[in-house]
Amino acid sequence: MSLNKEKEVPASLSAEPYPTWLDKRLYPFKSRYVEIDGNRVHYVDEGKGSTLLFLHSGPAWSFIYRNFIVGLRDRFRCVTLDYPGFGLSTAREDYGYSLAEHSEVVEKFIQRLHLSEVTMMVHDAGGPIGLGVATRQPDLFKALILTDTFGWALSDHNPSVVRRLKVVSGPVFGFFNQTFNLLPWIVATFAARRRKLSKAERAAYTKAFPTRASRRRIQTLFRDLYVQEDYMRDVEQGLKQHLKDLPVLLMYGENDAAVQAGFMSRFEEIFPRHRSVLIEGEQHFPHEGAPEEMVAAIKDWWSADTVSEARSSSGSRS
Repeated sequence: MSLNKEKEVPASLSAEPYPTWLDKRLYPFKSRYVEIDGNRVHYVDEGKGSTLLFLHSGPAWSFIYRNFIVGLRDRFRCVTLDYPGFGLSTAREDYGYSLAEHSEVVEKFIQRLHLSEVTMMVHDAGGPIGLGVATRQPDLFKALILTDTFGWALSDHNPSVVRRLKVVSGPVFGFFNQTFNLLPWIVATFAARRRKLSKAERAAYTKAFPTRASRRRIQTLFRDLYVQEDYMRDVEQGLKQHLKDLPVLLMYGENDAAVQAGFMSRFEEIFPRHRSVLIEGEQHFPHEGAPEEMVAAIKDWWSADTVSEARSSSGSRS
């Protein structure tokens, strides 16, 4: 199958100028657009080789993977998108910004671009979104890179995390988030522990959510992470039934609360063919604090033939 198959997609839409708040020196990619179910989905498609698909977290957009694309596009086809209503994507009027809707958009995006043998990298809420797709379409995936995320009903295993999410998605925090753009500001200010984001980098996070409605979408997604229990139980069951033989790279910030909550160790139990990497000194957003280290870990994991061996074991999935 041609690596440039997406060029044939008839639904691709003309690009628009970058917004003035986005420094193109930080995000030096060609923007592409495709319409999916009435949503205008922005994506980046750089490089050639095996496909790496990047899915972003809630208070972020594809900008979080800029350093990964630059560092990996000489060896891989790097594809990333913004969920409808996030980043440079726009949503149709009646889009609900739910976990299931985002997952369905990603699934249709993969199908529209004819992506196959995908290695998918996810972060935070991008995990439940992307893992939902992988459990429904396991034959499209050959490896996973899981960063600071989870794939099960939190109420079954992590009730303390549910309590924190209820606070963040609740009305009091919601007022401050929608009024002061609190969640993107926290990411822009405190995401990186080993370095300080520049003014332009901080603007790329905060100005991507300019309205109260755009900030409310983040909380809708956070709420669904604990409310959509049936969805998450299906994800966990699918991981164990259809994806457990995949090679998996786990990369978490050393001081991330997700490590303390046992997210990493639980994935280690689900995926026997895992490699685990703790990013020293980082918390929930090591992507900003140590991107070069994470890129190097991906290359090393891949070069060890861990992923290439997936082809020989793919027939063993139940």
